[in-house]
This record gives sequence, structure tokens and C-alpha cells, in this order.
Amino acid sequence: MVIVHGKRRREKALAQQNRFTLYILNFIFAMHLALVSYFMSPFLIDRGFPKEFIGLLYSAGSIITLLAIAYAPHLLSKYGNYTNMLVLGLLESLAFIGLAYTTSLPVLFILFMTIFVVPALIAFSLDIFLEGATRTEGSTGGIRGIFLTVASIAWVAAPIIGGFVVGNGNYAFLFIAAALVFSPFIFIAAARLDDFKDPKYVQLDVAKFMLSLRTNADLRSVFAAQFLLRFFYGIMTIYLPLYVHTVLGMPLSSIGLIIGIGTLAFVLLEIPLGKLQDTLWGEKEVLVLGFLVISTTTGIISFLNAPSLLLIIAIIFATRIGAAMIEMGSEGYFFKHVEADDADDVSAFRMLFPLAYIISPLFGTVMLFFLPLPFIFLGTAILLLSGVLFAAELRDTN
Repeated sequence: MVIVHGKRRREKALAQQNRFTLYILNFIFAMHLALVSYFMSPFLIDRGFPKEFIGLLYSAGSIITLLAIAYAPHLLSKYGNYTNMLVLGLLESLAFIGLAYTTSLPVLFILFMTIFVVPALIAFSLDIFLEGATRTEGSTGGIRGIFLTVASIAWVAAPIIGGFVVGNGNYAFLFIAAALVFSPFIFIAAARLDDFKDPKYVQLDVAKFMLSLRTNADLRSVFAAQFLLRFFYGIMTIYLPLYVHTVLGMPLSSIGLIIGIGTLAFVLLEIPLGKLQDTLWGEKEVLVLGFLVISTTTGIISFLNAPSLLLIIAIIFATRIGAAMIEMGSEGYFFKHVEADDADDVSAFRMLFPLAYIISPLFGTVMLFFLPLPFIFLGTAILLLSGVLFAAELRDTN
């Protein structure tokens, strides 16, 4: 009995240690992405891509990402999560360095696709590691809350820093800075995650999964909620910088400030929301309220007609309050129902990111052919309202 208890204590201590490592890795990962994400659209236009077709470029990257995530369980089975993570980290660093120096459009296209696809696969691997380090499902909300909050902290500071680094168009410095910020990720992962025991990974059976979606209302609803959130992120990442910079005429540094302060909502809310979902409220209430907030505030963006920095920051902050609620509600609900070896379910869940990034740019591209850019946000708000109906269908966990 003493031996069993000693073994359990060691396993618990190791799990805590691994979670702390993953929190650090997620912070570094988010920091390097947040430095560049909201400046990619202006960068691509600066390098010669037409504004109307930027969305198609993102859609192409999303299609490749979708296929890569679908194939990920096979790679995990063959090479292991640890090896995959290190290889992906190396590819990510090299791609950012390449973006800083390339002047060739074909090479730029390949590098853009790399930094679009690889982070989704890294996020997938981090999910598998975190599930392996989560000992009880009752603590999922709190653990996920911390995991998401450390990333949100990075998203507060990094866009502001990125805005000052890029200045009036110094994109080379921005990509070098992102590569340098990311470099500790590989070394920490190599040193601290080598004891991970890979579970048996299951390749996603699309036909079986589609049947589950049709027959399982809870699964369908939580997937729909997550998809709508990713759709919102896609619209904001691609079109908000263009709106602020080209329509309202504000400098690139303003974009970083708007996004950075707006992201404070995630830092302030996600840990309390995670604990609230584990104890008092359920994900259903959080999701319904989140969709009401995000749809209302996103629609308001279309009617801004003056470059007021404080007003835009306030509205974007309000949209992120709704987004934080939806993120915690959908992630908490989903990960309470999966284990580390449910790689096929995690794969399907993470495929919603590229799927949304296929559809949201196409949605924006079509709207730009018929309406001015600001109306993209009103159209997005109308779609987000449907999330209230999906959230209302969930059977709550509390």
C-alpha cells in the first residue's frame, strides 16, 4: 500500500511538473505568433498580393492545415508526439527567418503556408501533452483556464510590441524577433518532455465521426460553438487590420495596441471562468452569454466612422469578453469528455480551426465583391448569433 501511494505521489508530482512546462511552452508559442499574426495581411499586401485575394491565400493555407491535422494521428503513431513537436518547432523557426529575407513571391507563398500550417500542428501536440498531464477530469476547466490564460498574457503584450517593431513597414525585424522569441521553445521541449508516454493514437474515421455529429447533439453543439469562434478569429485576424489601417487610416502600431489591450479580457476572465465551470456554473450558461456579447459588439464595428483609438479599443475589448466565454465554454466542455488517447477526437476538434479559416476568408472575399469592407463585421455578427441556439442545446455538466 505504501509503495502504491508513493507511486501515485510521484506520478502526481510529475504531472504537475509537466503541466508547468506546458504552460511555459504555450506562453512562448503564443508570444511568437502574436507578434506577427495581425500584421500578416498588411505584409502580404505590401509584398504585392491584392487585397481582394488575401482571403483566398488564407483559405489555401487552411485547406493544407485541415489535411495535415487529419493525418496527424498517423505521424504521432509512427514518430511519437515528442519527436513531432521538436521537428515542427525547427520548421517554424526556419520559416520565420526565411520570411525576414525573401523577396520572391513563390518562396514567400511557401513560407507563409509553413507558418500557417505548422502552428496548428504544434497546438495539436500541446493538447495531447496536456491531456496526458491532466490526472482528473474534474480539474480540466481549471487546468485549461491556466493553459489558455498564459497564452492570453502573451497576446496582450506581443501585438503591442510587434506594432512598435514593425513601425512603418519594417517587417524583417518583426520576423527575426518572432524567430528569436520562439527559439527557447525547442530547447525546453527537448529537455522536459522526453518522458512522455505515447498512448495509442487512432486515425480519424471521417464517416464514423460524421455519424457521431448527426446522432450526438452535445458533440454537434460544442463543435458548432468552437467553429463559430474560430470563424470570428479568422475574420478579425485578416480583416480588422485592413479596416483599421486602410479604411480608418490608423498606423500599424495602433493595430498592436488595439489587439493587445483587447486581449486583456482573456487574461482577466479565463481562469475564473474555468473554475466557475468546474464548480458552480456550467458551460451552457457561459456559452449563451458569450455568443450574445460577441455578436452584439462585432456588429457595432461596422458602424465606426471615425478613427477614435479609445472607442475601437473598448469595442474590441468587449468582443474579446464574449470570445473568452465561448473559448472556455467550448474547450472546457469538450476536454471534459476526452482523454489523452482520444487523438482522433482532438484531431477533429482542432480541424475546426483550419475549416473556419477556409470559410471565413471566402466569406470575406465574397462580401468584398459586393459591399464595402466594414460590412464584413455585420455579416459576421449575424452568423455568430446562431451560436446561442447551438449552446442552448447542450446538456450541462453541472
